[in-house]
Amino acid sequence: MFIFYSCNNSSKYPYAIKDFGKKLQPYLVKIVDKGIVMHSDSALRHMATDAELERLGMSEHPILRATAFREMLQRKSFNHFDILMAHLDDTALVFTDAGEFGIWDRKVSDDILQEAAWKTKEAKAKTVDQVLTKHNFLRSAYIILEDLEPQQKYYPFIKDMATRQRRVDPYGGDEVPFGDLEYALYGLSKFKRQADIDIIKQRLMANIWKLSRTSFRLLKEYPDTAYFDVLQTYHHRQFYKFSGKRPGGFSGFPSDRAAPEDFIQALVAQQNEKSAGLLDTILTYLPKYTSLSDKESIINVLIEEVWDHPCPAYAALRQKIKPKAEELAKWRLSIPIDRHEEPIDTTKENYRWYP
Repeated sequence: MFIFYSCNNSSKYPYAIKDFGKKLQPYLVKIVDKGIVMHSDSALRHMATDAELERLGMSEHPILRATAFREMLQRKSFNHFDILMAHLDDTALVFTDAGEFGIWDRKVSDDILQEAAWKTKEAKAKTVDQVLTKHNFLRSAYIILEDLEPQQKYYPFIKDMATRQRRVDPYGGDEVPFGDLEYALYGLSKFKRQADIDIIKQRLMANIWKLSRTSFRLLKEYPDTAYFDVLQTYHHRQFYKFSGKRPGGFSGFPSDRAAPEDFIQALVAQQNEKSAGLLDTILTYLPKYTSLSDKESIINVLIEEVWDHPCPAYAALRQKIKPKAEELAKWRLSIPIDRHEEPIDTTKENYRWYP
């Protein structure tokens, strides 16, 4: 049972359900009772006025605030940028419907950012600047680093995010999950500073069993001899434990640990004698693992990656795999490529937090 009351007028969230119209109240009770922010709510869509949505954005119930913000972002009568800027400090947790991915918990401010859209890159960039410089304890601040071009003005903020143990959250800190730190480490690696390599390596080594595709993207795109210990340790402890379930979903959403292909691509990118030796080891021993899921596909990916990335260190290995590599290359050429692309609707807001 929920008790609906009005908070003190000095409260940041002063509105209780009883402060809204009699016709709307039962629907608000249902939203609170359900306890999950849905993709859309028809009651608010058809019954709530703009003024009521604004008051719901200051409701004592976080789920009503989050639901109201989602509806505001669907209406052109609201300035979406102003909504974002005014509520980035709303760090209450809510449960949200993630469809086939289940139920997630998000801060209200994260939910606004992840549901919002911008008409131009410039408009989104202004929001990114505010989030990274003033609200970088939010999960959205970490996630945006995966696709953000390195800018010197953000370097100190990103380095702090990559090295902190707890979120610098003025509204109540919590431990930063490694899945979020991976984005910060990847963002830090883009600056290509030698002094940061040991920081990145230490974090990866300390979380070797948690590495996802983000970490291997880092190792692939910014290879360094210092990272071989990470790859070697992962190979020894994790590589052969693949369950057969590959990561899915969209950027920024929870997924399983890295797939074998992610590791292989990162290893091949090192292009040195050590990586050649480890690749040869995998080719020798992988066929012997009778219980490893999708073994043949993994072997083929390794062969294709080595064949597609020639270098002096891989000369002997390439000679060894040449017959199979040429067979796979011929097969790839026989597959038709569909280059059909849907036209972009420029009348809509097309820039989202997740590309």
